[in-house]
Order: sequence, then C-alpha cells, then structure tokens
Amino acid sequence: MTTRIRKGLLGLKYALAVGFRSHPKATVAQLVLGVAQAVLMPATVYLTKVIIDAVQHGQTREAWLAGAGLGLGVALIWAVVFVYVKLVFLVLDHTARASDREIMELMGTPPGLDHHERPDHLDQVQRIREDRWLLSGAVNWLAQCVRAFVTIVVGGALLAAVHPLLLVFPLIALGAMAIAKRSGDVEVQVQEATSEPERRRRHLFEVATLAESGKELRVFGSAAEIGRRHHETGAAVVAERNRGQWKAARIATGEGVLSALGMAAAIGIVLYLAIRGQATAGDVVLLVSLIGMVANAAGGIAIQSALLVRTAKLGSRLMWLRAYASQSSGPAVPLPVPARLDDGIRLDGVTFAYPEAERPSLDDVTLTLPAGKVVALVGENGAGKTTLVKLLSGFYQPTAGAITVDGANLADFETDEWRERIGATYQDFTHFEFTARETVGIGDLKSGYDDAAVRAAMARAGADDVIDDLPSGLDTRLGARWDDGTDLSGGQWQKLAIGRGRMRRDPLLVVFDEPTAALDPQTEHALFERFADEVRAGRARGTVTVLVSHRFSTVSMADLIVVLDGGRVAESGTHDELMARGGAYAELYALQSSAYR
Repeated sequence: MTTRIRKGLLGLKYALAVGFRSHPKATVAQLVLGVAQAVLMPATVYLTKVIIDAVQHGQTREAWLAGAGLGLGVALIWAVVFVYVKLVFLVLDHTARASDREIMELMGTPPGLDHHERPDHLDQVQRIREDRWLLSGAVNWLAQCVRAFVTIVVGGALLAAVHPLLLVFPLIALGAMAIAKRSGDVEVQVQEATSEPERRRRHLFEVATLAESGKELRVFGSAAEIGRRHHETGAAVVAERNRGQWKAARIATGEGVLSALGMAAAIGIVLYLAIRGQATAGDVVLLVSLIGMVANAAGGIAIQSALLVRTAKLGSRLMWLRAYASQSSGPAVPLPVPARLDDGIRLDGVTFAYPEAERPSLDDVTLTLPAGKVVALVGENGAGKTTLVKLLSGFYQPTAGAITVDGANLADFETDEWRERIGATYQDFTHFEFTARETVGIGDLKSGYDDAAVRAAMARAGADDVIDDLPSGLDTRLGARWDDGTDLSGGQWQKLAIGRGRMRRDPLLVVFDEPTAALDPQTEHALFERFADEVRAGRARGTVTVLVSHRFSTVSMADLIVVLDGGRVAESGTHDELMARGGAYAELYALQSSAYR
C-alpha cells in the first residue's frame, strides 16, 4: 500500500470518527439498515422472478409463498427506508455540530500562531474551512457506499446464478468506479490549487460586509472598488475550477460510456439466453431489474466515493492540524513553572525570523527583564516589539538563542501551564459579546465568573467605572447586534479588555501590547499610574510587567525602558538615564512632548 493511499485511509478514518463519536448508536444503526436495504432490494426482485416462473408453470403453492414473501419484503423495505431516513438526518445533525466543535478546538487550541499567520498554513486552514461541510455528510456517504457495494455483490451473485458470464457487468461497474475516482481526484487538485485566491476572495467579501470597514468604505467611496476586485478574483477562481470540473467531467464521461457498454452487453446476454431457452421469463425480469439496480449502485458509489476522497483529504488536513498542535505544545517531560520569580526573564542572543521574511524581526537580542519590574518596549513600527511579546507569550520559539525564566529555558515549560501565569491585553483584543461579567471573567475561568473577582480585576485595571456606567451592571449584555445588547465605545471595550487581562491574581508575566490606543493620553496615564503603583506594591511575587506603548508619558513610569530598532536593542535604562544619555529615546520623547505642548 502506497504512502498516499495509507494517508488517505487514515484521513478518512479520522473524519468518520468525528461522526461516529457524535452518535455511535445512530451511526451503527444507519450502516446496518443500509446493508439490510441492500439485501432486501435484490431479494424482492428475486421473489418477483419466482412468482412469474411459478405462475408460468402452474405452481400455485410456490406462487403464493413467493407472493407472501414479496409482500413481507416490501413492507420491510418501507420500514427500513423510513427509519434509515430518520437516522440520516439524526446523524447529519449531530455530526454537523460535532464537526464544528472539532474544527473550533483544532483552530483554537494550538499554542502557536502559525496557522493564523503563515501563508502556507493559511492555505491549509482555508481548505479546512471551505470543506468543513464534508465532515457532517461523511457517515452518510459511507453508509450509501456500503449499501451500494452490498447491492452489487448480492446482485452479482444472483446474476452469476443464472449464468457466470453475467458477472462481467458488476466487474465493469467496479472498473467504472475507478474512473470516477480519478475524476474526483482532479476536482480535489483544482480545489487545492485555488486555495490562496479563494482566501483572497473571501477576505474581500469580509471587508465589504463587516461593520469594522463600513465607515471607511463609505467615506472613501471604495465599496465599488472592493466589489470589482472581488468579482475579478472570484472570476479567476471560478474559471480555474471550471476548467478542472470540465476535465473531471470528460473523465467521468468515460465512466458513463463504460457503464453503458456494460449494461448493453449484459442485456444482450440476457436476450441471447432467453432466445435460446436458457432463461425463463422470470429470469429475464430478474436480470433486467438487477442490471438496472447494479448500474444505479455503481453510479452511487462513483459519486459517494468522490465525496469520500475529498473527505479523506479534509481528515488528513485535520490530522496535520492536530499534529501541529501537539508538536508545539511543549516538551514530553516539562519543567515546573516557578511559583514566583526571583531573577526575572532573560533573552540570550534571541533571533526570530518569520518564514520567508527578508530579515529577522528580532536579531541577536540579549536583554534582562528584572523580576518585580515594569519594562517598557518602545520603537518605531516594525522594530520587533510585538514579536518579542509573542515570544514571551509562547506563541513562537526563537529561531536562535534562548529565553530563560529564573534560569530555566522557557521552551522546557508546558505551554498551557506557562500561559496560566500570564495576564495579557493585546492591541487587537477581542470583543466578547457576552454579559459584562462573562466578557471580563473569561480571562480566568478558574474564578467561575465570580462578581467579586470581576470587580476586583476591573479595579486593578483602573477601569471599574465602566461597570458602573452599564445599565444593568455586570448583567448587561454587550453588543448592539443583540435585542437586549448595549453598544459600547471603543474606550469602554478597551477597558473591559484590560480588566480581562488583570483577572489572574498571581501572574508571573503581565503583558500590555498597545492596549490603550482608544483611550486619550490623560486616561491612559491615570490608568497606568494606578496600575504601576499596584505592581510595585505587590513585588513579592516577582511579576515581570511588559508594556508596549507609543505614548512616552506612560512609558516614563516604567522601571526599565528598552528601545528597539530594526530588531535590535538600541539602548535601555530608566527614563532619567536615557534622557541624560541624549540618544534615540530622548529625541523621541522631546518630539512627542513638543507636539503635546
């Protein structure tokens, strides 16, 4: 068995397991009833043959027995079909929800961000999103394939009982299936080849429809331009996929021609046998009915197997995503994360480069972030500030060098355990449109959305005024899209995000990556002044606080200021030390101060 086939079978097994786990009993029952239906259908046709032959030869008793069996068989078929259809929809419903949960888990749990940021990973993710509907139907298609295969086997056995030469038809039908599979492979290849432009088309659709871009589209009058680009990109995708589908259709035509030739040959053999008196009238009815039944079953297998091939590809991608998550989750035997920090966090010759980047985002950075101190990172856009924060948060591993925490390599910690000791607010924070209690409390699930814990976190963030301004306090549903929702300003959303980042009471690392862009300078200064006082009052834990901000009035409160330039440390020190040095920081501070004056 080739590696490709083995990989495809493993992918199909993975995809089918999602449906099986969603409702094992219904899944098994659907497969069993499908097989029962596949046996009953040819059996009733055979009983029809028995009736015809019995009547023709005056065998009354045999005719009545066969008629009773036919009636019972038809009744069983209707009962099986009724229950089978119910099971199909039951399994579809459960599998659809299970497949959504599976993809949400796989997309949301990997420690790293490669699948959200790297183009080659994004193409894989795009294919997963585009084909995720296949997961919900995989069990149903397998059941139909099994049913059709059993129909071919049972029908073939009955055909061979009349004359062995008639086995040529089911064999031709199976050959046609191989052609149909090739047709399905062509469509899968085209889907993969158009992943990036399809991802671009979806992005343009999101830009044109999401509220975040609505204001700019109207002010700049760019909606038509976005629509034009969407049309051009979509047209290119459709054209490429149409070419692939036409190629697949030409291959599938060969399958149809082969099936037709097989059917014609089988009917010819039946007529030949009937003319020579080697087949009864019942045999003719049986054979013509079975030929049609086997032909339909073969056509069904061709269609369902093509879908299962695509499902196998999807399963393989999901396995890749799960393997990626497990490989980046930490060492097999992790070191314990310390209860407190004595020395702090150190970067030794740390270099990091994104795949296919022209230059590293961080280049040989050596830096100590002292325990119990507030460290500010400043520098121009692209200097490497956010990349450094991502490395500290465990989203990526350094390309070279090491990050140590009280002397222990950060890579030797279990990622989730390290993350449990981080409090963070990022520039691109999420608008969780839950109740205010849940929107803040989700920052520490161990607290159980406790009111006191949520209010304490907002107080630590210096943002408790937001809760007091809400119409129903912590019970207020947030988000204007809901009937009972309350719309918030950008600053209010940002304060809730800061509070969410302060939910954990014992963090070893607190990160603020441009968290106050929607706040005015005075509010930001007051917020961080209050926060800095709290940090300094609780230094017994040795928490390292990292602040990324462009506002130097806030940065000046930090115990250590690090200036990054082109991925390197240009200078570091306290505000007074850097001002006295008269370097890049002093120049930037003076420029910003003069602008405010």
